[in-house]
Amino acid sequence: MPIARVISRWNSYVACSPLRKMGHTALVAATTSLAAKGMAFIKEVVVASVFGLSGALDIYLVAFVLIGVPLNVLLNAVQTALITHLAGANLASNEEASRFVVTSLMTLACLAVLLPIWLWALPYALPWLASGFSAEKRQALETALHWLIPYYFLTGFNLLGYGVLQAKGRYLANGLLPSATPIVIILVLLFVWGGQRDWKALAEALVIGSAIESLLLLVTLYRHGQIALPHRLDIKGMNMIMTSSLALLPGTVMLTVSPVVEQAIAAAMGEGSNAALAYGYKLPSALQGIIVTAIGITALPYFAKQLGQGQSAYCLHSLNKLSFWLMVGGAVLILPLSFFSSDIVALLYQRGSFDALATIRVAPIQFAYFMQIPFALVAMLGIKVMAALKHNWLTSVYTATAVLVQAAVAYELSMNFGTQGIAWAATSVSALLAATSFLTARKTLSKLSQ
Repeated sequence: MPIARVISRWNSYVACSPLRKMGHTALVAATTSLAAKGMAFIKEVVVASVFGLSGALDIYLVAFVLIGVPLNVLLNAVQTALITHLAGANLASNEEASRFVVTSLMTLACLAVLLPIWLWALPYALPWLASGFSAEKRQALETALHWLIPYYFLTGFNLLGYGVLQAKGRYLANGLLPSATPIVIILVLLFVWGGQRDWKALAEALVIGSAIESLLLLVTLYRHGQIALPHRLDIKGMNMIMTSSLALLPGTVMLTVSPVVEQAIAAAMGEGSNAALAYGYKLPSALQGIIVTAIGITALPYFAKQLGQGQSAYCLHSLNKLSFWLMVGGAVLILPLSFFSSDIVALLYQRGSFDALATIRVAPIQFAYFMQIPFALVAMLGIKVMAALKHNWLTSVYTATAVLVQAAVAYELSMNFGTQGIAWAATSVSALLAATSFLTARKTLSKLSQ
């Protein structure tokens, strides 16, 4: 049959080189993630129709960012270290499963220690982080933070579980399971809360969806033999993961600070500014996320494995080729989208509580974030290659510097251009990070190849 011949020829083409295999797995990862990304975007359309640019949505968005600060700081580092370790080390399946369980227990314990400290400190910082909020709105924000505590722990487990799936090439499950949370949010908003404009509806739906997602992920990991109780707590075997995580922590701290700074700047601009920034980011983030997710979850295991086999020259070839096509492909993608930014916002969101004035506020922000896409793709690749090269401290320095520069530029541009200035700051710093991470990774691989 013609289809069978096409598939056979494609498989033969892919089998010719490891880079083609990586491209194939990236395509599979991108395709399978479409379901989750699509459901997440449909969820945003529903949220826009129910909430518009309301103060209730501002409360939820800021609470969502703030509760995730200690979570993102720790998990971004640990997940990257776990993926690198599982993909690059030659471990028996029961040993891999044991490492995952120990890593999960230790990480959740750290999250439990960090949470009360963070919740104690936040009320003192809220006058600066939410300077545009009234006293009543800040009180509601503190309450929302406590409502999201279950989400905090559930997401900690989920991120580590997805790290294991990525390291072992389980891209179908990794792409499909995250769709559970947006589906639950849509159902809760429309049928349980009846479309009420209350941040509690979003918080409740997020927690329920995360719990269902955790359960599905737990079953999936168990079925693939990735969960096994360790016979003893083998801390010695965890040294590599812990060392790599600690090296990445400074960078993840600053990376986590970035959205907090953006939300704080937006909060000072009046009601609806946080929501406008979020809506402007949604579609570019969804499109970027499909490719970034595919590159991010396949590049790190691929380069870690190739470097473990001593294939430095081939890694250099892969880096050059992938960077070129990501930049070109990203540029081709954004040209028509940027031109029709206003029409896209109106088509997707302008209904219910989201009116024409909201479209005028959101469209320029979305345009700026569209322009970020090519640079974000190359930056993601460069950072993953640096992680595979174990340049963790240098990665932290680059990330921290980028966040500091972005915060300064965002503040300055927001004074002159409003909320869209925050988006342009993110785009400009993504370009800087893409150039520095690519050149650093390329230089290191060139030396190793000699």
